[in-house]
Amino acid sequence: MNFNRIRTVAGLALVSALLVSPFAARAGEATEQLRATIKDFVAIINGTPVSELVAHGLPERARILVFARFDFAEMARRSLGSHWGALNGGEQGEFVEGLSQRLLASYGRTVRSNSGDNIQFKNEVREGELVKVATQVVSGSGEELPIDYRLHDVDGQWKVFDVVIDHVSLVNNYRAQFARVIAKSSVRELLRMMKNADS
Repeated sequence: MNFNRIRTVAGLALVSALLVSPFAARAGEATEQLRATIKDFVAIINGTPVSELVAHGLPERARILVFARFDFAEMARRSLGSHWGALNGGEQGEFVEGLSQRLLASYGRTVRSNSGDNIQFKNEVREGELVKVATQVVSGSGEELPIDYRLHDVDGQWKVFDVVIDHVSLVNNYRAQFARVIAKSSVRELLRMMKNADS
């Protein structure tokens, strides 16, 4: 499996989610919580040299914000699908750790100066107990990229468990690639690869 490709897509999703300048639209509770995270995150990133971000990844304060808004455990569970139950509790924890660290490592490498970009919050749509926040990233050159965030409520906080970039789900992309590895070997071999893959 091409972990570098997965991490690049994931990194771009996180960059698009956080390292852009939002402006007002029809906002609900989930949108406002996401917007607040973005505001605090951008303040930290703007005060950190790009060379430092590339060399060392996210500052600890920024990592805390990412972990508070993204539900990596839910992303991992959905990405493994029916194979999730094949891992015991400790292995599940290791898988979540491997996935989250790879996402954050990719994020640190992908961060660049995006001062010319902004994110437009288009709308917030209820999907049963879930929420979809539809956005559109507009680059300095005017290019547009639709990015939707799917969130669920965890103790009063809306947390992202999937990112849909230009109609392609990050979770579905992971699930398909993970399934191919598992079909050729096993879920525990996938776990070993996740733990040993270069960060």
